[in-house]
Amino acid sequence: MYYRDESLTFYPFPTLTKGQVSSFSSSQQDTDQYGAKLTLNSQPLAGWDLTWGLDADHETFNANQMFFDLPQSMASGGLHNESIYTTGRYPGYSISNVAPFLQSSYDLNDIFTVSGGVRYQWTENRVDDFVGYAQQQDIANGKARSADAIKGGKTDYDNFLFNAGIVAHLTERQQTWFNFSQGVELPDPGKYYGIGKYGAAVNGHLPLISSVNVDDSPLQGIKVNSYELGWRYTGDNLRTQLAAYYSTSDKTIVVNRTDMTIDVQSDKRRIYGVEGAVDYFIPDSDWSVGGNFNVLKSQVQTDGRWQKWDVTLASPSKATAWVGWAPDPWSLRVQSQQVFDLSDAAGNKLEGYNTVDFIGSYALPVGKLTFSIENLLNEDYVTIWGQRAPLLYSPTYGSSSLYEYKGRGRTFGLNYALTF
Repeated sequence: MYYRDESLTFYPFPTLTKGQVSSFSSSQQDTDQYGAKLTLNSQPLAGWDLTWGLDADHETFNANQMFFDLPQSMASGGLHNESIYTTGRYPGYSISNVAPFLQSSYDLNDIFTVSGGVRYQWTENRVDDFVGYAQQQDIANGKARSADAIKGGKTDYDNFLFNAGIVAHLTERQQTWFNFSQGVELPDPGKYYGIGKYGAAVNGHLPLISSVNVDDSPLQGIKVNSYELGWRYTGDNLRTQLAAYYSTSDKTIVVNRTDMTIDVQSDKRRIYGVEGAVDYFIPDSDWSVGGNFNVLKSQVQTDGRWQKWDVTLASPSKATAWVGWAPDPWSLRVQSQQVFDLSDAAGNKLEGYNTVDFIGSYALPVGKLTFSIENLLNEDYVTIWGQRAPLLYSPTYGSSSLYEYKGRGRTFGLNYALTF
């Protein structure tokens, strides 16, 4: 069983209307989630393993936007902000999931092991009634007295998800495998619903003309099919693994950069690539070297043609190399990570960067001391999010320079841990 709650408070930022700053505000998003998992294992026959059980979880979400006194915020450069009113940012919602599952594996012989499973997932969404975000501001500013609410409601859907695989034990140290699995991706209900078109005020009341609501646009999960073909070798000094993967879905999530809502379009999406890792422990020494990489492409099909997916959603390729030295009780490691460039069909581009980290530990008589120097060479770079954020928020929410978050410079860390 588990429970978690989180509250995300975003730094205040301006909103531009016709090139002028019209408001200064900050949003807060609160999420609560709890759940449980029951798993049972059995072995009906020699070489045949069965696992079955039940997953269940429940999540609630609420978001608001606090607006500040604009002249005061502007005069202080956004450092002194006094609240004048608060509105809802997205509709509140809850998501409940219940999923019984069955997983099985069987040793056909000394070489081949087959596996397979099924999962039935039932999901219910409940969405609150919601007055349009802009209309709430009009009411708070005295431009209107009331407005129609976009109707909430509930919807549920279910999916059967399957997986299957086979592993071939080529030798005692080598295996190759092929896996197929299915999953469900649920778009954010808060950013999908609560969108409405309103007419001019009538006696101070803003009438709702049309909207994206639960009754007319029931939200469905996006089923993703994934395939993986891999090989691994585990030796005394050399350990390596290589895998190719391919995943596809028949729908794509698109972000509206004007109001930060989302839409689900019937465009196919695919992500494919190759990932690998190698570790080598130099014989008769305390030295080791290694590395890993993930090279991938993300594409969406538009008008029958495959093109690069939006850089605000796609992930860049990465590679890491490291050297370690571990004379007992020390363990020291220097690693370099390269994030590669990424571009999309619209011409947007994320610039790659390289960082070097030093990580070490020392085993004390009681406990372990861990220390690190992140960004050892003090590289000046903009994070991936810092490059995505201007594409999402600018110019609607101000200059792109407001969102170009740079990575941390050289950072020292020290930690002590005692396991008991």
